[in-house]
Amino acid sequence: MVKVKVKGKPMDKPADRILIQGQVTVWQSKGKNKKILVKKAENHWVDAGLKGLMSALVGSYVYLNTWAAWADGFRIYLGSDTATTTTHGMTSLINPIGTAPGTGPSSTSGASLSNPATGTWKISFTGVWYAGVVSGTVGEMALYLKPFNIITPSWSKHLQSPSLSSAMVSRLSATDGDFASFAIDTSKSLTVQWEITITYV
Repeated sequence: MVKVKVKGKPMDKPADRILIQGQVTVWQSKGKNKKILVKKAENHWVDAGLKGLMSALVGSYVYLNTWAAWADGFRIYLGSDTATTTTHGMTSLINPIGTAPGTGPSSTSGASLSNPATGTWKISFTGVWYAGVVSGTVGEMALYLKPFNIITPSWSKHLQSPSLSSAMVSRLSATDGDFASFAIDTSKSLTVQWEITITYV
């Protein structure tokens, strides 16, 4: 916290900081008809995501190997749990729809970076399940990436090191009040768009 003076009186002023925000929008569509089910709901980061960000800051280098990371093969999964809040130590959905970790999207797109405003950077991950691929009630959702997972200062990766594993980095839950649980209309496709924004504030 930085102290400043206003008319002779000290006053607290927040130091420069960044905001890392995940927002999720969900819709179902058939032809030109589109129904928004969830609009920009806030996600909850879990340990794998937080550890991955710190790991990226303390690492030194990766060399002499093709090493897939973070956005490679990203997945979004759906779950039916409506009774469990999100905790930082969670590693998977409580009741995934489909065989664990869940039935993945029929198609994915995104992982493209944009700069919508000065001091703001955004990346968007989108998953689409075709009509009839998944069914049931959605009460939780998860974003799986391949985050760095080493927090030893100045870590490095060498030739033949294994690629990173997929891990749940954030979760959205009806129980937390993030969104209202909804029943999937199996006659329509289901789209989940997970936007991550980093802003200088």
